[in-house]
Amino acid sequence: MSLERHNIMIDPETWKILQELKRIQNKSISAILREAVNSFLETNKYNKVYFKMMANVPACDDQENKELTEMLETLTEDDLKVVESYEIHR
Repeated sequence: MSLERHNIMIDPETWKILQELKRIQNKSISAILREAVNSFLETNKYNKVYFKMMANVPACDDQENKELTEMLETLTEDDLKVVESYEIHR
């Protein structure tokens, strides 16, 4: 997984909670935030496949975005399971 550096604003109370979770869990704050986002998606029954795919596609015009969004919203985790694989020899 590649990582990007971003600046975000967090209120002092939340930052202290994150620092304490970092100490208790022995994880980076970035890892804690990643897990929190995934948990949020599950808890609120958002389609994780949709968000993963939207995060990895280049920007497109509004109409194309609408069409893609409608298609992606129908995908499930099963839709992305590998059903066959092939080994390519060079």
